Amino acid sequence: MPSPTVEDLAALPLFASLSGRELEAAAPFFSIRSYPKDAIVATEGDRLDAFNIILSGSVQFFWQDDAGHRLKLGIDGPGGHYADATLNGEPILMSVIALENLRVASISMTELKPFLLRHPQVGHALLMDVVARLRRVVQRTRNFTMEDVYGRVVKLLLAEAGQLAGKCVTGRLTHVEIGQRVGATREMVGRVMRDLARGGYIEVDGGRITIIRTPPGRW
Repeated sequence: MPSPTVEDLAALPLFASLSGRELEAAAPFFSIRSYPKDAIVATEGDRLDAFNIILSGSVQFFWQDDAGHRLKLGIDGPGGHYADATLNGEPILMSVIALENLRVASISMTELKPFLLRHPQVGHALLMDVVARLRRVVQRTRNFTMEDVYGRVVKLLLAEAGQLAGKCVTGRLTHVEIGQRVGATREMVGRVMRDLARGGYIEVDGGRITIIRTPPGRW
């Protein structure tokens, strides 16, 4: 498999501190892997043999139960990576799917440690990024454990809404997708959405949700 170019690596935040000569030396440690849209690139419980940094495309992290129900977690794009939680050889804790055609710079787990020792500034950048990810996970966990379904749905709608023709409108969201993102069933989401509509807080048209006025923090 081909190695990434110096330009590929230079565009990644993890390698921002490396000089051109250092990038040239780093490139041969990596190989490029490509995956089509909707490919499952890692499955919860797998022991991955490589650490992957996204060059182009994006991935969705998710959990899936035995019945096939998915809970969508974070999304990562260029500069993101998976799976830092397996660096000591432990099984990966979540599955990963390509949301679009995906291209990654891949380094074997056995070569990653000596590479980071050779380039400690990359190790420091990776550590800071992992800490930032941990903080996001803790915040998300807090939302799941401390807030009810209503609060999680409202937070998602407010986060997804953008200005369109002077109105606050989300992209197309189905009840199933909302449920996957907030950890609730389609039926529970449907009840919350109907209550918000009856209360005059939202309007739904063709899957797009217009926020007429800000819903209360608690119902």
